[in-house]
Amino acid sequence: MNRIVEPGNPLAPQAGTAAALHELTVQPVILAGGCGTTLWPLSRERNRKQPIGLMGDQSLLEATLRRLDDAFDPAAHDAARATPPAVPLVVCTEELRLPTLERVELYRKPVRMLLEPVARNTAPALSVAALAARASAAAGDDPILVALSADHLVADHAAFGAALNEALTHASRGAIVTLGVPPQRAATGYGYIRTAAALGKRGARAIERFVEKPDAELAERYFASGEYWWNSGMFVVRASVWLDAIGLCRPLIAAACKDAFAGASVDDTGALHVARDAFAACPSDSVDSAVMQHIGTDARLVGVTVPLDAGWSNVGAWDSVWDASTNPSTFIPLGVAHRLDSPGKTPL
Repeated sequence: MNRIVEPGNPLAPQAGTAAALHELTVQPVILAGGCGTTLWPLSRERNRKQPIGLMGDQSLLEATLRRLDDAFDPAAHDAARATPPAVPLVVCTEELRLPTLERVELYRKPVRMLLEPVARNTAPALSVAALAARASAAAGDDPILVALSADHLVADHAAFGAALNEALTHASRGAIVTLGVPPQRAATGYGYIRTAAALGKRGARAIERFVEKPDAELAERYFASGEYWWNSGMFVVRASVWLDAIGLCRPLIAAACKDAFAGASVDDTGALHVARDAFAACPSDSVDSAVMQHIGTDARLVGVTVPLDAGWSNVGAWDSVWDASTNPSTFIPLGVAHRLDSPGKTPL
């Protein structure tokens, strides 16, 4: 059975990889359309966590954009690449457009907006972003998508840039790459990646399989084995590889996204609106469920995980916010901090 990726085996060292990496455009994609209910009541369905200022005046979305700036700063040691990436593509729903734009304007740098009429989870969001990246690329280019959630915190931007640099190398060869976090404890709140063979000397490993969030006993076994990493939900993959993968694993999502993008329109601000009816008909699914959980069971899919040891936190629930609050760079509003110090009470 042929793999969907090319050329050849992306896990094997190849001549010309560095040159290919510098020839391909890097397209940052910020997924900013989460449901917003896990930080209730500060974050709600119509007031979601990504534009909220959990870091002083800076929102999680702004922090994500500036983290990318630092990662691609050519003056930084281990910068992801010398050539600047494409303008970041921020994906959110039409309903979230105004609060998202307010935070984007504070960023004070160009950003492209891709607006979904309804939320359909991360797999469709990444699929329409891949179509948009490919449509705007020069002939012969196959943009490498750097897909990041807008609700993560990363303390060490230099370490993040180094991990991203390694991920881009593997993605340029055709692998679907995720940043995996070597666990610091036996956590039950994260999905895990079962790692396999080491790839090179920079810590990357082949992905054996993705596994669901474990119970406490299983989490202890994962932690003790050293073979399981936390799934950060950050992905690096060529646009063509992702579109082939979603077409293979979830053809209904691929077809609906293709139709929605074909009927898209651009408004006078440059924001891209995907077609409402076609996108509304798209099944809802996550990147993990739609594609990544097939790695290890379908030989046509090749996954690589690159270690990220950079003080990562998924600010998806109040316990994660509390963990992140121990980092001095993370601002927690006084009222929220008071409630976090009060067991059994919901932060307000």
